[in-house]
Amino acid sequence: MAHALAETTSNAAPERPVHRRPTALLIATDGTPQSDAAIALAHLLPLGDQREVKVLTVVDHTPIPWGAVDRSLVMDYERGLHQEAQNKAKAQIARLGDKSWPVEVRSGDPATTIAALAKESRSRIVVVGLGDHGAAARFLGNETALRLMRVSEVPVLAVDSKLRELPRRIVVAMDFSEPSIEAARLALEIAAPGAIVTLVHVVPWERKDYIPEHWFKEHEAYVGAQLTRVTGWLDQGTKCRMHQRVLYGKPGPSLLACAEELDADLIVAGTHGRGLLGRMLGGATVAKLVRGARRSVLVLPAAAAFQRFDQLAPESDPREEHASWAQKLDDFSRRNAGRRGRLEVDDPALGAQLEMTGYRFLGAVYDPPSKRAQLMFGNTGRGGPHLVRGISNIKSVEILFDEHDDRDTALSIASDDGQTLLVLEVIKEGH
Repeated sequence: MAHALAETTSNAAPERPVHRRPTALLIATDGTPQSDAAIALAHLLPLGDQREVKVLTVVDHTPIPWGAVDRSLVMDYERGLHQEAQNKAKAQIARLGDKSWPVEVRSGDPATTIAALAKESRSRIVVVGLGDHGAAARFLGNETALRLMRVSEVPVLAVDSKLRELPRRIVVAMDFSEPSIEAARLALEIAAPGAIVTLVHVVPWERKDYIPEHWFKEHEAYVGAQLTRVTGWLDQGTKCRMHQRVLYGKPGPSLLACAEELDADLIVAGTHGRGLLGRMLGGATVAKLVRGARRSVLVLPAAAAFQRFDQLAPESDPREEHASWAQKLDDFSRRNAGRRGRLEVDDPALGAQLEMTGYRFLGAVYDPPSKRAQLMFGNTGRGGPHLVRGISNIKSVEILFDEHDDRDTALSIASDDGQTLLVLEVIKEGH
C-alpha cells in the first residue's frame, strides 16, 4: 500500500503545475423544492461571472400513447412541457438566484443530457440538488445526481437541502491521486473563508491482533508525511484551515463516520483515482456517500482532473501545436527511456482502466499528418517492444514534473477517446 504513494521528502514541497480551468457554471434544476438549495448555493459560488452561468432543466421525451396520434398534437404537447419547465425554473431563479441567468430546456435522460451540456459548454462545475432522503427523493433526487456523477466529465456538486451557505466544514477523501488532489483544490475554491478542510486517507485494512502495531505506526508516519506534502501544495493563499486524518476500514463507512463526527457540510472525492482508494471510490463507495451522507457531496472525475489549458485561440496555428507535441514526446522519451511505469486509460464510457504495469518505457512518438501518437514499452535488452499503445485525435500533451527531484513523474495525453496517463515509477535513493 505504502509503495503506491508519492516519495516522502522532509524538504519543502515542490511546486505543482497550475493549469487554467474553465470558469463557466452550469446549474441543473427541475424547478421543484429539491433544487432550491442548488440555486441558492450557486448564487454564492465564487466561480465565473454572471455571463458564464447557465441553467438547464431537462424534460423527458414524450411517450407516444397507443393508437393514432396527430404529430402536430405531440409537438404542441412537448412545447407546452418545455414552456412549463422553463417557467418553473425562471420563477425559482428569480426567488433564489439571479433572474439574469439564461435558462435552457432540453429533452432526454436527465443525467446524460446534463453531462453532455456540461462538456459542451466547458463548465467548471455542475450544481444539482440532492433533495431529501425519503423514498421519493431517492428516485427523483439523489439517484439522478449519482448517475450524473458516473457519466460526467465535469465535477458535480450535489447540494443537500440544508446547505444554504458556502461550506464551512469539509471532508476530502485523499488517496494522493491527481483526481483527489484536484478535488481538494476545487473544494478550497468553493469553501467559505476560514472553513476547516480535513484531508482524510482511508487505509482499507482493519486493526487486527495479527498485524504488528509497529506497521500501523510506520505506515501512519509515511501517510502523514504525504498528507503534509499535499497540504503544502494546497495551502498556498487559501483562507481555510487544513487538517489531516488517517483512518482504517472500508472507505465508504469510514468517510461517512468521519463526516458525521466532524459535522461536515460537504464530502469531497475524486473518482477513478490512481491508487487503491481511488479505484474503490469509482463505484459503490460514491453511491454510499450520495445515498447515505445526509450532506452535500462534491465528486471530481479523473477526466476533469486532467483537463488542461483552454482550447487554443483561433489565431493559433495547429501545425505549431503538433510540432510542439512531437518535440515534447521526443524530449520526454530521451529523459525517461528505460524507466518502469504503469499505463492507465480513462475512457468516458468505461471509466478508468489499468492497461499495463511494470514494463519499461522505451519511447513515444507523434506523427502530425495522422494526428496519432504511439507509446512503446518492453524490455530494453530484447528485439522489440512488448506493448504499443496508439492514441488518435490528440487534444493535448502534458508532462508532470517534480522540481524537487528534478524528474518527470507522468505523461498525460488527452484525446477524443479520453485520457491516457503514463505514471513513471519513483525510485527511492539507495535502490
